[in-house]
Amino acid sequence: MKRLFAILTQRCPVCMTGPIFRSVLEAHKHCPHCGVLYEREHGFYLNSMFIAYTLGFLVLLPSAFYLFWIESSVTLFSIVIIVETILLWPLIFRYSRVIWMHMDQMLDPREAEGTAENKAQFPSS
Repeated sequence: MKRLFAILTQRCPVCMTGPIFRSVLEAHKHCPHCGVLYEREHGFYLNSMFIAYTLGFLVLLPSAFYLFWIESSVTLFSIVIIVETILLWPLIFRYSRVIWMHMDQMLDPREAEGTAENKAQFPSS
């Protein structure tokens, strides 16, 4: 239950306290709370693309079915789906990364690097 809350609030997969993102699309390099490095290796977030694709599909599916059901024109269908994709893309981007980070933590756990010197070294990164 704690991990689900951490995913929903976009918190660190290790300590589940520190925020992952500093702005809409920019993530911290290290957890501001425990100091753990978020990106384990080069290309770490590539697997989040598969999660983003799946989330995007699941989010757009109800709209697509509804537009198909009311027999909308191809133009209306395209406009609605494109606008919906543009509006929801930042959320899909953020949650796909958060979900991937938490899945990776559950599959290959690591300890928090939350010593006092790490907190001093990475206060706002």
